[in-house]
Amino acid sequence: MEKNSKKLLDKYLSGNCTAEEMAIVEDWYLQLPDETAAPTHSTIESSKEEVWNKLSPRGKSVKLITVKRIAIAASIVLCFGLGFYFMSGRNTLPLSAKTELKDILPGGNKAILTLADGTVVNLDDAKNGQIANQNGIEIRKAKNGQLEYVINDVQNAALTGSNAISTPRGGQYQVSLPDGTKVWLNAATTLKYPYAFAKNERVVELTGEAYFEVSKDHTRPFKVKTNAQTVEVLGTHFNINAYNDEVVVKTTLLEGAVKVSTASASVNLHPGEQSQLNINNARLIVDQQVDIDKEMAWKNNIFSFDNEDLQSIMRQISRWYDVDVVYEGKISTEKYVGEIPRNSNLAEVFKILELNHVHIDARGKVLTVTRD
Repeated sequence: MEKNSKKLLDKYLSGNCTAEEMAIVEDWYLQLPDETAAPTHSTIESSKEEVWNKLSPRGKSVKLITVKRIAIAASIVLCFGLGFYFMSGRNTLPLSAKTELKDILPGGNKAILTLADGTVVNLDDAKNGQIANQNGIEIRKAKNGQLEYVINDVQNAALTGSNAISTPRGGQYQVSLPDGTKVWLNAATTLKYPYAFAKNERVVELTGEAYFEVSKDHTRPFKVKTNAQTVEVLGTHFNINAYNDEVVVKTTLLEGAVKVSTASASVNLHPGEQSQLNINNARLIVDQQVDIDKEMAWKNNIFSFDNEDLQSIMRQISRWYDVDVVYEGKISTEKYVGEIPRNSNLAEVFKILELNHVHIDARGKVLTVTRD
């Protein structure tokens, strides 16, 4: 036990800890009654199970902690010959206008369907059952809220015309396309698709983030087009994050195989891999060790942050809680790790975050972020 804990402390001091190991050490520190005291090896060893139970999304609330490297001021002789001071302050996030934050609730099933003739249907208000009938293709809202397409007349089903389903900020939705492909849309996402696919290919257009479970059809490739790339598959499960305010477009493959193409390059992905397209320089790379659970957390109703900065976190919060975020003064460069249930109200989220030296002032649905 002593050997393992000493090894963990040595790794932390040298900056070679994984995010999980850093969380163990720093969570111990956050619980210290005296911040100048140094941990014993046995304390860290015995706290592992308790720490990770707290970091698990299955709990009622999970706190997000900073994972930036904490400065070491001095070496203190301990019983095991190793010691150090943590010099980072432990300031929790002050809540300005708590009442307003409590009133800002998380998102839910909300979407707008735009038909080929321009008709707009608010799916929140639409009753279960048939919504529209387009030349032999029935559009229905199922009991579970999912949008479904049912082809009743294959021969007379029109091959022209498209529909679009859009989720607002604070919304998400699931749709079953005419070919049986299932799509889960994250907040602030638009999916455009023909209400009857062509005979040689199935093409949809995406802005935002969506998870696809593509119905297998070896005669008709399924293609997802975004502003900067095209993903081509026959039948597989994958996630695309292609928000306009994100610098990197991420395509994560869970099952099967996909080909990701840009104007100048292409890559083939295998399960567990992720392509990353940098919009600024058009560079396309493959991450072969992507954290699938993190990438799919949104679909499982969880925020999952792994060494992410404040602005990245606030962009996700802005989409899910339908709030605008502005910054005053210097923006924090700290990195954070942790998981937060997406069904929490905004006040609970900020209590969990505990961002050091960061203040949030809420006025209506505008959050002003400042730093000491």
